[in-house]
Amino acid sequence: MKKSRVLLVTPNLKGIKDGLNRIQPPLGLMLFAQVLIDDGHEVKIHDFALEGWDNRVDLNEKEKLILIGQSDEDVAKVISDFNPDLLGISILFQNLIEHAQHIAHIAKKVRPNTKIAIGGNCISNAVIDYKYSLTDKNSKLPDHLPFLEDKNFDYAITGEGEIPIKVLANCVANNLSTDKVPGLVKKVGHKKYIINNAETIKDLSLLPRPARHLVNMEGYFEIGAFHSSKSRSKRVLNVMCSRGCPEKCTFCTTPAMWGNLTRWRPIKNIMDEIVNDVKDYRIGEIQFDDDTLTVNKKNLFSLCKELEKVGVPWCTPNGTKVNYHLREQYDMYKAMADSGCYQITLACESGNERVLNEVIKKRLPLETIKPSIENAKKAGLLVHTFWILGYPGETYEEMMETIEFAKNSGADSYTFSVLTPLSGTPVYRQVVKENMWWDGKESQKTFRSSLVKVEGFNSADEFEEFVNKTN
Repeated sequence: MKKSRVLLVTPNLKGIKDGLNRIQPPLGLMLFAQVLIDDGHEVKIHDFALEGWDNRVDLNEKEKLILIGQSDEDVAKVISDFNPDLLGISILFQNLIEHAQHIAHIAKKVRPNTKIAIGGNCISNAVIDYKYSLTDKNSKLPDHLPFLEDKNFDYAITGEGEIPIKVLANCVANNLSTDKVPGLVKKVGHKKYIINNAETIKDLSLLPRPARHLVNMEGYFEIGAFHSSKSRSKRVLNVMCSRGCPEKCTFCTTPAMWGNLTRWRPIKNIMDEIVNDVKDYRIGEIQFDDDTLTVNKKNLFSLCKELEKVGVPWCTPNGTKVNYHLREQYDMYKAMADSGCYQITLACESGNERVLNEVIKKRLPLETIKPSIENAKKAGLLVHTFWILGYPGETYEEMMETIEFAKNSGADSYTFSVLTPLSGTPVYRQVVKENMWWDGKESQKTFRSSLVKVEGFNSADEFEEFVNKTN
């Protein structure tokens, strides 16, 4: 069986001029790459934003919006030089779609026979919304997949991509039918698609060690703009131990993307990755990108026991659930602190009980937040808290309650974020159905943080200024 030449890329990054624009190694692509290598394919990973980090193009002077990354000539050269059979473009966020389309346009010019597949969180969730529109004719959701109307995209991959990318690469190399590729989506007519069911990897021991040797790790270290806002080292190792979340928060894409069952990689595999990469890349800090690192107490204690031997500081930049394991919470936090954890981020979201219960459906009693913060601080952890303002149906008074609650919660630091209605979520579907956009319609090209009308404010600018001042 023939094997493919596969180029995996991330697009240029939309950012804010003179602002803090974050970038870190693409964990998903590094996993895909190693799966492909193990199957005999030739693979290259290229981050167009990283390799053109100092190249800034003004897009919108009023919003100080810039495009960070390599020029069209550079993009064309990367693709032409590698001459891939299959080009995979990672699109984690909606604001990356435009440059992904541009990459595909260039690729088809320089290498017309290259097949192009897109994937990522926002692609999977757009397909979820499309399926929802077929069952609810009053949803006002699009009756098509806009990104697949682009003639340069041959396929989309939804769900967990390790198995699909391997199967697709073999199909492309041997000119086989793609009908059996899990999670594959392809256009077959005007607003008509074949959508294969996505597969969940139940046994995460099947995941390989990410192919960090294929990315420019020193480039990411030099920039030092990883996930956490207060990293203790520029030489960060971003690691994921688990997939899935048992919660069903209305604004979050995780349950739809990864499922409600939390699956852990074997501790042995996690530590093999950490121990070797800490040594190979002289790592000074580990950041765990899990959505729910604390949900499985037994696994977490086992992880902490092994991390003690490594002696590298670590943190959880993603928000962890506040009220897990209340009776043994101090012991859990103490084990984390003893193993090198210096900061935990708690996802509180709101300081109002009605908003937590009825709007977010958070399953988080308000009275558990302050004791959890106290437990973490007593154990020796710094505590950062996440809060969101501007939910549909949230009143001005309820937002002010959240702000006062956060300020008096006892946390060392906190961040107020503007609600972003992400595709694939109940909040997004509500906003679309009730047409709650500030401008009366959704704009895929906007980069502003406030998209949804908020009670007590007359414009997006006014609300954004309010939240920025609060922060």
